[in-house]
Amino acid sequence: MINIFFLLILFSSLLGRIKFPGINIGIHYLLIPAFSFGIISLSVKFIPEILKKHKIILISISLLYLWMWLSSLISPFPSTAITYSLKYSTYFIVFFAFLVLNFRNFKTSSLTFYYRCILYLLQIIAVLGFLEALFPNHWIFELLKFPSYYPQIGSIMQNPNQFGVIVSIGLCLSLILEKQKNISKFELYISEFLFLISLALSASRNAWLVFFLGMFFLLIYKIISIKKMIFIMSLWLLCIISIPVSTYRIGLGNSKVFPLINLFLTNHSDIVLPSPVGTALSRFALWQAAIIETITRPITGIGVGAFAEHIGVKVFGRKGYHAHNIFLNVLVEQGIIGLFLFTNFLVQIASKVKHANPVNVIPIIMFLASQMPDVFVEDYTFTTIEFYFLAAAMNSRKDFVIESKPEIIYNVQKICDK
Repeated sequence: MINIFFLLILFSSLLGRIKFPGINIGIHYLLIPAFSFGIISLSVKFIPEILKKHKIILISISLLYLWMWLSSLISPFPSTAITYSLKYSTYFIVFFAFLVLNFRNFKTSSLTFYYRCILYLLQIIAVLGFLEALFPNHWIFELLKFPSYYPQIGSIMQNPNQFGVIVSIGLCLSLILEKQKNISKFELYISEFLFLISLALSASRNAWLVFFLGMFFLLIYKIISIKKMIFIMSLWLLCIISIPVSTYRIGLGNSKVFPLINLFLTNHSDIVLPSPVGTALSRFALWQAAIIETITRPITGIGVGAFAEHIGVKVFGRKGYHAHNIFLNVLVEQGIIGLFLFTNFLVQIASKVKHANPVNVIPIIMFLASQMPDVFVEDYTFTTIEFYFLAAAMNSRKDFVIESKPEIIYNVQKICDK
């Protein structure tokens, strides 16, 4: 039953666009915490031990959330800040549920199941991204998709950047799981095909940079060889130069190299592509606005969610623009104290990850790096999966360790020191 709740949490995170009948509230705000409480309720006997083992990290995240609520109550935009505080409080619940899940099911077979479920979810998202390129007006996208960035492909994520990052993480995850004999070669080839094409279709330069970072760490951890990395990068580059929107995003809009039949079957005059230079420079405008607001309220900030709802509007004329850097966004919305508590939370997680386990460490690095030029906290699929890897790292027991001989994979530690 506990595994079913885990699957339901993953599925519910995809339902951000579906609202309760008659009210403008997404059903995922109820479903995710409800299924999280299901996991917790089935593991009550483990809670005292979990509280003891993870006392410091739980205190750290509790202080972060307490300050989030306090800064929201004294925010110049209290209605917005309190609303977002309610939304983000679901992450606290799901994080604790994932801590319970990984603490309770520490066997390699159980953990493999969770990683495979996440991989399959990312494959489904990648397939939907590919279908969006072919059938952008299909009813499934009308139901589940956020406002379109077509011809950039975002699947059912909030933005092509989140989509690109999540499929690049999926690609790295599939390579790790195959190396550790937890998926077959066939599953790896399917993943490589889906994720590489979807990564190119996203036309997200943020995702491409995160992809490079992931390849680098896969090489460092000896998950892939230099030859394998060159092969994967070559396939990715072929996808990039073969897809019109991707070619445009790297500044080669007039390139005729490897032209394909246009995947975007529409009148070219109806396609509005964002300027590659403009989207880069826009970040500087947001950073400047965030710094100005921070100087105005350096201690408490302006409240969670207030930047995207009120300040970003002044810069670009519409809502939805965060500060485009996770640390700067925390600083402007929760002040210096909030940034300190957030940084402390990350430091505590890093200190707990005693074993360099690539199946957790590499995705976490990619999740964090992707939010240096952006903020993805509002994408519930993205953040839910991110919190799973954080919780799994907190309970790391060297479940997957690659020895000097890559084909030997074993569990060297049965139970972590209490």
